[in-house]
Amino acid sequence: MASTTMTPPPPSRAPPRNESDPEDDDDFKEPKRMLTRKKRTVPRSMVKREWPQLGRPVFRREEPLDEGGREEAMAAEVKENLCPICGKDLNEVSPTVLGRQAHINACLDKNPQKDEEGCSGRVDRAESGGLASTMATRTTTTRPASRPRPPPQGVPPTTSSTPPWLVQKQQAHVVRGTPGPFAVDCFQGKQMQILAERGTTSWFLSHFHSDHYMGLKKDFGAGRVYCTMVTAKLVHRILGVPLQCIYVLEIGKPCAVQGVRVTALDANHCPGACMFLFEPAGEAPTLHTGDARLTDEHTRRIPELLRVRGACVLALDTTYCSHKYASFPSQRRVVEAVAKCVVAEVASNPKVLVLVGSYTIGKEAVFFGVARALGRRVYIGANKRRVMGCLDLTDEEKSLVCEDDTKTNVHAVPLGYTRSHKKLESILKHYKGKYTGVVAVCPTGWSLDQQAQAQPKLTAFCGARGKPSAMEPFVTCKRKGRVVTYSVPYSEHSSYDELRSFVSWLQPKELLPFVRVSDQDALRGLKQVARAAGGAPRGE
Repeated sequence: MASTTMTPPPPSRAPPRNESDPEDDDDFKEPKRMLTRKKRTVPRSMVKREWPQLGRPVFRREEPLDEGGREEAMAAEVKENLCPICGKDLNEVSPTVLGRQAHINACLDKNPQKDEEGCSGRVDRAESGGLASTMATRTTTTRPASRPRPPPQGVPPTTSSTPPWLVQKQQAHVVRGTPGPFAVDCFQGKQMQILAERGTTSWFLSHFHSDHYMGLKKDFGAGRVYCTMVTAKLVHRILGVPLQCIYVLEIGKPCAVQGVRVTALDANHCPGACMFLFEPAGEAPTLHTGDARLTDEHTRRIPELLRVRGACVLALDTTYCSHKYASFPSQRRVVEAVAKCVVAEVASNPKVLVLVGSYTIGKEAVFFGVARALGRRVYIGANKRRVMGCLDLTDEEKSLVCEDDTKTNVHAVPLGYTRSHKKLESILKHYKGKYTGVVAVCPTGWSLDQQAQAQPKLTAFCGARGKPSAMEPFVTCKRKGRVVTYSVPYSEHSSYDELRSFVSWLQPKELLPFVRVSDQDALRGLKQVARAAGGAPRGE
C-alpha cells in the first residue's frame, strides 16, 4: 500500500465569517493578492501522534465547578441514585439498572398515590419554573438510577440560589400560565424543539430583527406566528413563511389566543415592533417588551399598561442596563444635531459623499432627516428598498427615496460600513473622483463609549454661513484623511435612566431581563427600584 501523506492543520483557525462585517460584503470588493505558501508533508504516524483527535468529533470539556457547585453536583448525584418512592439508596438495592428499575416498579405497586402526588408536584414546578424545570423533569423521570448527564456544550450548570443567564433567558422566552406554553422570539435551537415537543403552537415575534427571528424559515410548520402587520409582511415576503402560518395582531386591539387575552402594544423601536401583554385566566399578566424605547412620554399614554400596574411579570429589554448608558437624548434632538453637522460639512465641501448608517429595518428617521435638511433625496439599495416596501411610509417619505446612486450624494448604507475606515475609503474610490471626501453618520447608542476618545474641535464645521457653530455635547467626530465620521447616540432601546423610570412606574411583581446584562450592579439597582415601588422581583 502506498504511504499516505497529509498536511497538518494550521496552528490557529481563521475567525468565523461575520455576516454583518462590512469587509465581507460583495459590494466595492477590492482585488486581493494571492499568497503562495509552500506545503509541508509529514508522515501520517506523526500526524496521528501530534493530533490524536484528527478525524474525530471534538467536544469541549465542561468547565470546572467551584466549591459550591461541586457540592451541589455531588448532592444532585446522590439524590439521583435514590428511589423516588421510598427514598432508598438504589446502589444498595442492585448493581444493575434492571434491578433498580424493578425495585422502583415494586414501590409503585405498593404506593401508587405517593407517585401520583410526586408527578403532579414535578409538573407544577415545571409550569412555574419555566422551560429549565421542564428540561430537568424530562431527564430525571425516565432514568432515576442513572448518572446525570453533563449539560450540553455552552450550557452552564444550574443552581437553585443564583440561576444562570441561560435559565433567565429561557424564562423570558416562555410565558407562564399559557397553553403550550406561548413562546416569544424563540425560533431556533434546542429550546424551540423542546417547546414544540411539549405542545407549543403559538409563537410570538416582536419585530423583524435577525436576532429575534433567527431560525424562522419558509418550512415553518410548528404552529402559528403572531406579529404586527408590518412584521407579517416581512416574514412572508423576505423569509417566505406561508400566510396560513401567520396571524396579524393590531396594535392596541386585544384578541383571544387559545383562551388567553393577548394585546400588542407599540414598542417605540423599529417599524412593526411591538410589546406583548399576555393575560391568562387565573394567572398574573405578563408584559414582554421585546426590544423597546420606553420613554415616559410613550409609556404613560398606553392605557393597557395602566391596567396592569403593580400586578404583572415584566420581561424587559435590558440592552443598555448599565451605568455607562445612563441617559440618551431624544431621537428628534439627535436627528436635528446630525442634520446640522452634515449641512455644515456639505457647505464647506459640496463634493462630499454623505453615508448614513442604517439597519435592515430601523433608523430610517436619520437618513430621511439628513435628506430633508439638504433638500435632496437619499439613495437606498435594492435590498433595503425591498424591506421598506413593507413599511407604512408616508407619501413625502416615498418621494425622498432614490433608486439611482449617481443622482444624489446622500446614501443609506449598512451601519457597519460607518465603523470601518477601510470600507469608507473603498466606497470613495469606487466613485472614481466624483467625490473628494466622505461624511459618515453612525447613529447608535453604543457611540457613548467613544465620547472619551472624542476630538474636541469645531471641525470644518464652521457653518454654511461661515460662522462657528458648536456641536451638541453628545456628538463625537473623528477625522482621518478624506473621511469624517460623526457618531451620535440615536438609540431605539431604553437608556438606564429610562429603564429605572419605567420599572418604578409599572411596579412589576417580577422582573426578567430579556437581554444579557454585563453590569450586574445596574441590574440589582433596577430590581431594587421595582421592590421599592411595591414589586417583588425574583432571581437575586
